[in-house]
Amino acid sequence: MTLKQLRYLITIAEAGSFSAAARNAYIAQPALSRQIGMLEEELEMRLLERQHDGVVLTDAGRRLYEVARSVIQKIDSVKDELVSTKGDPKGQVSIAIPVAASALLLPLIITQAREKFPGIEVHVRDGLSTEGGQAIELGKVDFGVVPNAEELEHVRAEPVLVEELCWYGRIDMPTQGPTIRFAEAAASPLVMGPRSLHLRRRLEQVAMQQGVVLNICYEQHSAQGISSLVRSGLAATITSWPALEEQFHPQARRIIEPSIRRTVSIAYSVHRPLTFAASCMRDLVRNLLLDLARSGRWHAEPVEPGPAADGD
Repeated sequence: MTLKQLRYLITIAEAGSFSAAARNAYIAQPALSRQIGMLEEELEMRLLERQHDGVVLTDAGRRLYEVARSVIQKIDSVKDELVSTKGDPKGQVSIAIPVAASALLLPLIITQAREKFPGIEVHVRDGLSTEGGQAIELGKVDFGVVPNAEELEHVRAEPVLVEELCWYGRIDMPTQGPTIRFAEAAASPLVMGPRSLHLRRRLEQVAMQQGVVLNICYEQHSAQGISSLVRSGLAATITSWPALEEQFHPQARRIIEPSIRRTVSIAYSVHRPLTFAASCMRDLVRNLLLDLARSGRWHAEPVEPGPAADGD
């Protein structure tokens, strides 16, 4: 079994026919058939079923295809890493970001990565903070931007910002101004995410400590659902500054008495060390977050660089 044969199997499986695969691999079709035949003979099992309109993988072929894809990807990543050590970062980097900050972060990450690191193929996945945290813990992404990374297991977290939560709403309130007391914010009709989110649990904890009750009238699982209710004036919400910034910037009021703060970190699994390309993107995202804080687009205080802490 050779790497060439595995690559040919992948090409055939994805092309759906020997003729198309031969064109894609720049090899004569008889030679391609001969290589697959040798592979099947060595393994003593059929990998492909010939049909009138092409070929399909057998059960054994499908399993070998999955293994081959993993092996080839790892080998290609090693090649990219070796090229990267020459100072030209190359390869794929996957990043998780909170959906609440996606509108602010996603365009900046993509634009800056394209300008500074054209050899890096960046994949950004946005979702609820719990989803991002799980992706980091399981090593499904190279790293992520997450609040309260101390809740995650087996991760290395690098604090970047300390942000204060704000109240957003288009409803009449007894007081006006740039700040709002927590008790008043809690008493307003609120729309919040589910209890599985750290933010919701944190607010309920503060409410219990302050002896007040959160007036949660609506529970939504998406940022779009929350923003639609806030935009319509049916409810307010409590969240971080980047969330809904474009729509609700004029209505944002910082919560006081007490202020509610949380740390935003860049985190990655201790079982998936950063590649050179991922390290370059980690530094790019960190500097981007710091620039957003300094410019006022993200109401937060920068955290001075220090030794990373294990979260396990």
